[in-house]
Amino acid sequence: MDVFIGFDISLQSTHICVVDNDGNVVREGVAPSEVHDLDQWLSTHSGGWSVKRIVFETGQLSTHFHQGLRQSWPVICIDARHAHGTLKAQRVKTDKHDARGLAQIARTGWYKPTHVKSDEGQALRALIGGRKQLVAMRMDLENHVRGVLKTFGIKLGGVTAAAFDAKVRTALVTKDGLVRATVLTLLDAREELLRQQRTLDKQCGAIARADAVCRRLMTVPGVGIITALTFKAEIDDPLRFKKSRDVGVHIGLTPRRYASGEVDRSGGITKCGNGALRTLLFEASVTMLTRSGKWSRLKAWAVRLAQRSGFKVASTALARKLAVVMHRMWVDGTDFAYGDVPAAQAA
Repeated sequence: MDVFIGFDISLQSTHICVVDNDGNVVREGVAPSEVHDLDQWLSTHSGGWSVKRIVFETGQLSTHFHQGLRQSWPVICIDARHAHGTLKAQRVKTDKHDARGLAQIARTGWYKPTHVKSDEGQALRALIGGRKQLVAMRMDLENHVRGVLKTFGIKLGGVTAAAFDAKVRTALVTKDGLVRATVLTLLDAREELLRQQRTLDKQCGAIARADAVCRRLMTVPGVGIITALTFKAEIDDPLRFKKSRDVGVHIGLTPRRYASGEVDRSGGITKCGNGALRTLLFEASVTMLTRSGKWSRLKAWAVRLAQRSGFKVASTALARKLAVVMHRMWVDGTDFAYGDVPAAQAA
């Protein structure tokens, strides 16, 4: 008998529902949210079944389950936002009902499989995410110190990260013991965060320099170590995109539009996908437009667009173009092509 299975995964337990070709519930159950326990449940109850699909939503444990079960079972991970459109039609929301809904989605095939990143991609994401968290914590401490000092009339103004500690200690010379001791403790914590951040920076640099894909991506003006690593971690497998232009859609850099009945609005971008990568690509586009002195066809196109539509529109459009170009460079194994300088430019 052909069956379709839905997993509603939570942190401690997973609700399971099995349906046949007609949508009738064959079996339901609950198992601990561990790969071994789910595999054992399936092996115990699947006698006489031909399991066609096992569907579950994206979540914190979805990658772990997909990697652990895909060798033995036909598991498919689907976007939780897409599944929500179907599951919200239920009158009562429970984990049991969600598992039933996911089993019916598996039976009907009304889903779009989502790419589950490789172990290498997840490791890169952990590294980049950890560095980003350390930077955010350091900046929070710096802003808190600035706020404390402003209470006593001390304005630090513009100061680099390297000179921040010395400038604050100089400003504390005239302050009493309690304020001085408090701020100095915060500075010690900031210094430790900065030291750990530099450690991760070195790891990022070493990985990027040793990776052929990252070295190729960094030939693009404005693209540095963090941008290249983030792009590689997010795309993971470049062949999963049929066309390079689909990368811009995946990252959320395409124009947004809402049309229904008499309403037809457009403006801005969709902002779906990885927000960190979207920000880094935008920064790379601004760098190419404002700081890169070398001519390229891509920069010339963006400059002309900026003259017609404004700098922000041009920077956003160039960020999308960069995503498309970087993907094509990765697939083709080529470095960034600046193009031939026009005769007027060369003269």
